[in-house]
Amino acid sequence: MPKEKLPKLTEAQIRALASAKSFERGQSYYQDGALVEPLRQGLELRAECAGSEYEPYQISVTLNAKGIAETSCTCPYDWGGICKHIVALLLAYVHNPQAIRIIEPLDQMLAGKSKADLIAIIQDLLRHQPNLISVVELTTQAQELKPGQPMNVSSYRTQARRALQHESSRSVERELKTLGETAARLARGGDVLNAGAIYHALLDETVKGYDDMISSMDEDGDIATIIDEFAKGLGKCLAQSAAETETRREWFESLLRAEIADIALGGIDLAPSACEAILKYANREEWQWLEERLSKIFSAKGGWAQDIMQEFLAKGRRKHRIKS
Repeated sequence: MPKEKLPKLTEAQIRALASAKSFERGQSYYQDGALVEPLRQGLELRAECAGSEYEPYQISVTLNAKGIAETSCTCPYDWGGICKHIVALLLAYVHNPQAIRIIEPLDQMLAGKSKADLIAIIQDLLRHQPNLISVVELTTQAQELKPGQPMNVSSYRTQARRALQHESSRSVERELKTLGETAARLARGGDVLNAGAIYHALLDETVKGYDDMISSMDEDGDIATIIDEFAKGLGKCLAQSAAETETRREWFESLLRAEIADIALGGIDLAPSACEAILKYANREEWQWLEERLSKIFSAKGGWAQDIMQEFLAKGRRKHRIKS
């Protein structure tokens, strides 16, 4: 869209998108200069804003001809309407557009750059953000992957572990969701084996890393929901792929660890799709192998956890017509 056709917003439109309290607090944020580096790139507005968490909140607003197409903020606000940080950014767009730095869209910015120029840009970026090397590795690997070629998922494991180290729950969610989108894209394209390999790696690392700190941070269960998406995706890959016996067992074992972790955490629905996938997609031989492993783990346990696992085992035995 040409620059002159950017939508004209009004303060009244912003008020209509927010609660009275959010608008009032967002107005204060705008007037106090709380926004950091507001910029516009094409139809997207972006900025950072300090908040109650250690990391600043990342704000973005996508515009269209009618006004506002989409908004996003990494703050935990979820009580109706846009948050105060988005209000502050929109007020800056309406009342002080000259303070918003304009940069070219990325495709225009990089158009005409030589290979050497692009490499130099990436190297400079990595000097400022060394942890982005894994992102570069993931992107390069995905682009170079040939049909039928198995993917090395070690970088996905590394990125998942790094994502869980954030002190902001929204940052954890955002990075894990991005990693999962790669697996989903591969699955949609028919590369179910590599999609399953990624889901397996992500489920393994996130279940292992969902400790007391992450659990206390995940008040609304949004991180657990993303982990459940990994379990659900892995289950679909079990159903659709022609994975070898060893690979299928590794995937089932990952699902089983997710179920056991949920029981250990007191049944918080960490990944309910894991239990469902095992019951739905394990054949009789795989079920007997899983049951043998479970029997060893829970043979010496009692109480609530034992009862839950016995119920799970009973469902599997009924499905496969195995006598207790």
